[in-house]
Amino acid sequence: MFDFIIREVASRFGLGDKAGPLVQMLLAYITNKDTGGLAGFMTKLSSSGLGDVSKSWLGGGANALPVSASQIESLLGEQGGLLNNVTSKLSIGGSTAASALGFLLPFVIGKLTPGGTVPSSLSADVMGFIAGGAAALTKGVTSTAGVAAGAAVGAAGAATVAASKVVGTAGHAFSSAANAGVSAATAASSGLMKWLPWLAAGIAALFLLSYCNKGSDAAKQAADGAKNAAEMAAAAKTQQDAVAKAKADAEAAAAAKSAADAAAKTTADTAPAGSGLVTFTHDGAPALKVYFDSGKTDVATGFADTAKTLVEHLKTNASSKAVVSGYNDPTGNAAANAELSKNRAKGVAAALKAAGIADDRVVLEKPTDTTGSNLSNSEARRVEVTIRK
Repeated sequence: MFDFIIREVASRFGLGDKAGPLVQMLLAYITNKDTGGLAGFMTKLSSSGLGDVSKSWLGGGANALPVSASQIESLLGEQGGLLNNVTSKLSIGGSTAASALGFLLPFVIGKLTPGGTVPSSLSADVMGFIAGGAAALTKGVTSTAGVAAGAAVGAAGAATVAASKVVGTAGHAFSSAANAGVSAATAASSGLMKWLPWLAAGIAALFLLSYCNKGSDAAKQAADGAKNAAEMAAAAKTQQDAVAKAKADAEAAAAAKSAADAAAKTTADTAPAGSGLVTFTHDGAPALKVYFDSGKTDVATGFADTAKTLVEHLKTNASSKAVVSGYNDPTGNAAANAELSKNRAKGVAAALKAAGIADDRVVLEKPTDTTGSNLSNSEARRVEVTIRK
């Protein structure tokens, strides 16, 4: 039932004969009666924020959503939990174990929930397979157990070949039995011997039925393997698509940051050498930088026109206020510079009031760093006007 999954995780994560015990340990953990069995584990998934993701696993199929290694670490990484058991008893690296368990979990849940519902009990073959995992969780895994798991995988592959041979063998048995019946009929003309052809034919039919049943079982195993392969391939593509989307989102975010940094640099590069005005946007609202000549407090000509958008925004949004903060370059006397920054801010505040902004809506606020660290002297000699909502 889990042969294909074992082969796939062994190949994908380089686990070799550790793949079988890993699947057994996962099954034993999620079906542990002491923690509520499979239903209890599904409840744990929901309480861990994976409710919608785990629902997509029910019944299996291509719509199963992926689960990341970090989510597995959060879900199964508690002290003495499954992840610690796997890493210590199978000698698998933590990141590899988390990734492998994240890959396995959707498929295992899908196989245990046929029809899309959590069963009240599990089949005998599943319980037999899980028994080895329960022992591994408590006693560890020996090399013999690993070899046995690998042998089980090989046996599953041989089942498909056996299925193709059974029908031919059955046909040969039927033909031999029928020939025996004909020979017996020819040799006898009366008495008990006349029933031998029918007895031989009956025996042949029993042989044929037996072989056909074996062929049906082998064919079913082969069909199950093909179905598992299709489901694994579809789910793997879903995971690959999710990874590609996450990568694209990260690249878009990086591009957006680069654009924002470039815009900020462009704004800084446009600072005038002396007196001047530059508009910008702060928290989605219009803002203004007023630059000054060295040692001067005169507001640049054209303030009313340049500040028009900012003033209109304040008039439209009655609850907003204009925050005015003065800066200065680091040269000269610190006390004199502080007074200079203050007077520049007062000059800009007066210009705002002259433009129609009420006195109680203009706030003078001293910045934490009045010199504007890492800026040119011309950029540092400024007053910023931003809007506080």
